[in-house]
Amino acid sequence: MSRLFKFLSISLFCLCSVAHAQESLQQLGEWMSHYYEKPAPDQFTKWLNDASAAGAFEKPSARFPLMIFTTEILKMNPDKGAQWCKDLATISSTNKAYVGWSFYNSNIPAAEQCVQTQLGLSDSDVKKIMSATRYDALAKEPSTLGDLDMLWAVFSATGNEAAVNKIIDVLARPSPEKGTEGSVNMLLMKGAAKWSLTSNIRQHTRVAGIVQKRRVTESGVLKKELDEAVSNASK
Repeated sequence: MSRLFKFLSISLFCLCSVAHAQESLQQLGEWMSHYYEKPAPDQFTKWLNDASAAGAFEKPSARFPLMIFTTEILKMNPDKGAQWCKDLATISSTNKAYVGWSFYNSNIPAAEQCVQTQLGLSDSDVKKIMSATRYDALAKEPSTLGDLDMLWAVFSATGNEAAVNKIIDVLARPSPEKGTEGSVNMLLMKGAAKWSLTSNIRQHTRVAGIVQKRRVTESGVLKKELDEAVSNASK
């Protein structure tokens, strides 16, 4: 399956060929995908340690949404940051930097101390993380397939309607003329936005409701695209 279709609602963590490991990753992915429905912060560090051990960080297509998901959970639980950092200090050394960046990106009070001392990161990793640019999926218009993944990660953590609406807005963009600069990327973006909306309408009542709300107010091309997504989701 290409990176285009690796969205959160379709077993984001199916990265292993061994059947048992794959089943474990699917279960971990389901927990993440539906977190906003049943928040369980007390299970979060165990879940992240298990996800790391099962290989969830191995591919960028899963790694970066996972880091954004972690960022959002930290933002919603800033008082737990210091203890969570201690709980995650035992995570695989190859994945510590990803966890460190998530703390840094969350900008919670415990973030700086976590990155600089508590996680046990190398000096070079600390320097890279502390000089990195923070990423806010809701503060920018999506321009890459990765941006769409990040918006779904935000939605999985928070249920935030704004994340879904930004994906819907991609469908309202004018279709590019064939051969023009950026036309291929735009076609891929629109295709990915529609596919992921269709998939998530099937699996998330909240997404279906957000899409239905937009269908009522929209017209023209966007209304047609949303009608098709809803129709496809029912097949």
